[in-house]
Amino acid sequence: MTYQVLARKWRPQTFAEVVGQEHIARTLKNAIQAQRIGHAYLFVGSRGIGKTTSARIFAKALNCLNLQNGEPCCECENCREIAAGNSLDVLEIDGASHNGVDDMRAIRDQVQYPPTKCRYKIYIIDEVHMLSAGAWNALLKTLEEPPPYVKFLFATTEPHKVLPTIISRCQRFDLRRIPVPLIAERLRQIADAEKIFVEDAALAAIARAADGGMRDAQSIFDQMIAFCGGNSADETIREADVINAFGLASDTELRTLVASIFANQLGGAMDVISRLAESGRDLSRVFEDLVEYVRNLMLAGTCKDAAKFLEVSREALSSLVELAKSVHPTMVQRVLAGFVAQERTFRDSLNKRIALEVIVAQVMTDAHSVQLDDILTHLNALSGLIPKEQLAAVQPVVNNVQYTPLPVETVSASAASQPSPTSPPSPSSQPSTASPSSPPSPPSPASLTSSPSPASAASPSSPVSPSSVESPSSQANLPPEQPDVVPSTVGADAVAILMRGEAPAESAMSASSLSVEPVKNGYRKATKEELQEVQQIPGVQEIAHRFNADVFDARIKEG
Repeated sequence: MTYQVLARKWRPQTFAEVVGQEHIARTLKNAIQAQRIGHAYLFVGSRGIGKTTSARIFAKALNCLNLQNGEPCCECENCREIAAGNSLDVLEIDGASHNGVDDMRAIRDQVQYPPTKCRYKIYIIDEVHMLSAGAWNALLKTLEEPPPYVKFLFATTEPHKVLPTIISRCQRFDLRRIPVPLIAERLRQIADAEKIFVEDAALAAIARAADGGMRDAQSIFDQMIAFCGGNSADETIREADVINAFGLASDTELRTLVASIFANQLGGAMDVISRLAESGRDLSRVFEDLVEYVRNLMLAGTCKDAAKFLEVSREALSSLVELAKSVHPTMVQRVLAGFVAQERTFRDSLNKRIALEVIVAQVMTDAHSVQLDDILTHLNALSGLIPKEQLAAVQPVVNNVQYTPLPVETVSASAASQPSPTSPPSPSSQPSTASPSSPPSPPSPASLTSSPSPASAASPSSPVSPSSVESPSSQANLPPEQPDVVPSTVGADAVAILMRGEAPAESAMSASSLSVEPVKNGYRKATKEELQEVQQIPGVQEIAHRFNADVFDARIKEG
């Protein structure tokens, strides 16, 4: 007996067997039961999701002699002839090879004759977007007002190529991509019926490789049966076999790669990419799977009902939720945005391995770099404007690496150990920028702030006031050789001086600042002395250089 491939052998014969297209089945069944049947239908969707199959089932249901709740019986003579392709009243035409004006004229002449046996004469035209404009024009009048016994069923993967005048005369049905769990479930039914030994993980990998198409999944499954056998426990089809045969990346490899990125472990990420490249994996597909994995991770960590719109199995969803709990959502969003921004660059690159390594390294660096919001928050925490409890919560551990905002205690301790300028004015001659009558305001580029001394910076919980700045007791913890200098601008003012070269109009850090350019929007141009003094503020120089070293150095030179 001639072998028949799984895609043909297990082709659905009823609406109930069509997977993932319940909205199409329900509409067509209701139309049949209510006798509200149109004269033209257009089925739209990607390859292998059931366009032509739905058209064939609909043709059988229209001509079935023993209709059962809108479903064809598949046992009467008409159903058997239509299923075998032998019916004289149901004609299936390939639009790619019958796309001329003469072909449409032949159909126009044939519709004048009633069906020989069935209730309706049905024309199923596949790949209808291939018809020429002349062919459409030849069929236009017939399509608009056909005889009552004629029905047209069109199928296409590119509806934008179909003339709008044709679409307006049809009922359009858009078929959806089939989710991975539904494809894997259908493949399990086929495997059990064919007595094929296969792992669930292997079926999930096949479903993922099918990219939403049931026919593609069945064809891949057929190929894996030929590759592994699957007729006994020793010939079981495993996930590794599918991955090696089709160049995919396993969930374990993707999880390891993503975890390395979140842990800022470039070596671990490069090791995964190296193993994928050396094993002959398709790196273009690996990049697509990587972006999809990070996207699923973001949704699993931020959405309560992620299972409704994630095309993953229950086991994979549990793994995503577990990993999402250990990564801050902002970090996931930064990584995903970085990968999406590099998609075109990767697609146009010639060396996919180098391109993938560079993109991963760049995305990892950008995601873990210091953000402007973090700088403002920590500077104002050092200034005592906001309590340290308002800092971002400590992030959980991933791969033994803990994501935490820069602790105030750590910054303060390192700041206290750094030397101050060597030629300072005395505390009595140093004006203070803080006004006792003006309360601290929330951090913003235009806010006026006052800084504590290095000693008070070591204890951020202490309140900041002019008395604490100028009091000799505040300098008690300084080393003997530490000059008695207290920087008078920190927090948002320091950021304004560093990034924009501007200082608050009310502040006077040096004598030269009293006769500087006029005030504009509450700010004036910072003097060279102010820029140099800000450069010496403990802890600020390191943070500013990490944020934008070029801007910082340029401001110093401009003074």
